Amino acid sequence: MMKSQKKLMVLGASYSQIPLMKAARRLGLHVTAVSIKGPYRGFGYADDVVYADITNPEEVLKAAEEKQIDGVTTCCMDLGVEAMGVVNERLHLSGPGIFAARAARNKAVEKQAYREHGVPTASFCFVHSQEELKKALTVMQYPVILKAADQMGSRGIRRADNEAEATLAYEYAMAATKENFCILEEFLEGTMFGVEAMMSNGKLAYVLPLGNDLLDGNPPFPIGHYVPWAQGEAIRGKIEDLVRAVAEALHFDNCAMDLDCMYKDGEVYVIEATARAGATCITDTVGIYYGIDYYEAIVKAAMGIDVSEMFQTPSKQYTPNLSRLLFADREGVVSRIDAPAHGKLPDGVVDLSFNISEGSHVQKVTNGRDRIGQLIVRGESVEACRKLEREVLGQIHLEYRE
Repeated sequence: MMKSQKKLMVLGASYSQIPLMKAARRLGLHVTAVSIKGPYRGFGYADDVVYADITNPEEVLKAAEEKQIDGVTTCCMDLGVEAMGVVNERLHLSGPGIFAARAARNKAVEKQAYREHGVPTASFCFVHSQEELKKALTVMQYPVILKAADQMGSRGIRRADNEAEATLAYEYAMAATKENFCILEEFLEGTMFGVEAMMSNGKLAYVLPLGNDLLDGNPPFPIGHYVPWAQGEAIRGKIEDLVRAVAEALHFDNCAMDLDCMYKDGEVYVIEATARAGATCITDTVGIYYGIDYYEAIVKAAMGIDVSEMFQTPSKQYTPNLSRLLFADREGVVSRIDAPAHGKLPDGVVDLSFNISEGSHVQKVTNGRDRIGQLIVRGESVEACRKLEREVLGQIHLEYRE
């Protein structure tokens, strides 16, 4: 009798989930894509589709029960993380459960867990009013940062260097949140860096420190990453200890971990962490560096398969690489995209792609959601990657309708 085909549910059907679906099908899994209706390209890569809101855990759970799935996952976005946790815990599947998902989706839950477990992070408190804010500012030194607890990325976040700016930042955060409070936090001033990691059956499968390329903003945000990050390798032990502490505090297991961190005065601190693979091309970064298909590792972890051996490279021949999001330099309607054709790209260019086309309306960059494309390059060193990056960027030009 033939063994029945295992089933994986992928939450989301945008372009970011397509490599995940391809990897699952290569591994012989039946793929169900879950998303609201829309022109999402991922639908074409799934074996079947469920139209549901991935931000509604009970709706997703009902679909998972009906489909009798064996695993559930998502990557590069937070929208489905809470539903993923509910499905994993209620159906006893591999991966992060309800608390882990709540912590990944809500900064207040996350920060409180860090405090209870002694995880190094910026000092913080919750403020419910301007009066509470003024009182808290008497004991917290500037600069500070105010955050909406239930928003991801750069949404609902502002740095403040004085009381007037803090008042405005509070109003900005409260306008973005559904909570009746926001987070007032010490603004750590040091070297911001990223970490991508994975827990597999209670153990760290790997930890990869990422150098950040930041765009000035309030606050600054990553528009690219590079590996290896030499400074990160020098403090690898401290970073690994931090990742283990975060995983224990937030109950992360059998999942990718994406962390924003800070290095200050010889110590490492976690700013935020989530239970899925990072965006900003990080999934590709990891795969290129280790010479593996990282999407397959994410799928296997969701199916309860130990992935630790995938990251063991006996020769230690890791591949330096660099990723960069592309943005428009002004708002407008694009009339022409000038860029090197794929057949004419220099050696070492892994990907140059656009998520806009002629006729698309674009915004001047304010955060990562304004991306218009991406560039990924590899080389013998980070310096060689930088040279190739400059060469390709110099050949990309947008023309706009007048």
